[in-house]
Amino acid sequence: MFDDLAAYYHENVAAAFIEYRETSRDGVAGRSRDLRGAIDAATALFHLREHLPTSAALTRAEVERRCSDYALLSDVVNAAKHKRLTGATPHGSPLVADATSLVEKLLMVEYSDDAGIYRCAQKSVVAVLSDGSERNLLEVLTNVINFWEAHLQSIGTLANARRFNFEPQVRYRTRAECDQIRLDFEIVQGQRFKQTMQLLRFDNTTNTASPVDLTGSELKFSIYKPRYDFEVSLTQEASGKEYSTSVTLSEEESAVLSSLTTDEARQSYATSLPSTQAALRKLAEQAEQAGIPQAFTSSPPPAPVEGAA
Repeated sequence: MFDDLAAYYHENVAAAFIEYRETSRDGVAGRSRDLRGAIDAATALFHLREHLPTSAALTRAEVERRCSDYALLSDVVNAAKHKRLTGATPHGSPLVADATSLVEKLLMVEYSDDAGIYRCAQKSVVAVLSDGSERNLLEVLTNVINFWEAHLQSIGTLANARRFNFEPQVRYRTRAECDQIRLDFEIVQGQRFKQTMQLLRFDNTTNTASPVDLTGSELKFSIYKPRYDFEVSLTQEASGKEYSTSVTLSEEESAVLSSLTTDEARQSYATSLPSTQAALRKLAEQAEQAGIPQAFTSSPPPAPVEGAA
């Protein structure tokens, strides 16, 4: 990788950015996984400057003049590495002076339509700047990688420069769109769980969102073990009579099922379970007791429905 600048850029820098961008969209929060991915991407983008050939070398100050967000990214990387920044930088006082200013943040945006109120949960990693303002790190990373794409093309390292887009998290979303967005948490027993959360209310007339005043409010947060229920059935071919029953998975089976990534894999796993096979046998026994000839087709369990334990 280090023998070729283009390879280094694609395999280390761009790969780290794309990996974090995908993590930011995967619908799972917790264990500092987003913060870790953001810092890895920021570190790769920051140190790319040191891998430029001598003929195209740039100082940190020069990069900051050409790409203002490189200054913030530099402080993010150094704060994450050193915990606290006290010295001056090419742009003056650090924009981010402490690693604790790098925060995973959950936004709960409240919308309304003719059917009533609906909400959408979004996750991000933000840098809380010394002036109290916040910046989404994915936006900062996107601006910096777009700078590097253009610069590497200008010095002949890349044949073409890509343009990565950053989509603002707070925008109008339909109810149907919000229904497709799900956010799960990963929590390790015995370790602290920390998430910064903010509730916003979207104004359809101004296309802006404002923080909701929660003074005096009582907030409740529930955690459920994953549990899945589904139905299996046998259908008598001649008459069409159907026998069905419900199957509830154990905690261990539910954990395996929740780790599978495709409907086909979940369907196959659910069908193979002893509890599913036992349920089918019980249905066949019921049919025999009713005097129905054994000419049945079995229906595989549909995609299981998750429920609260």
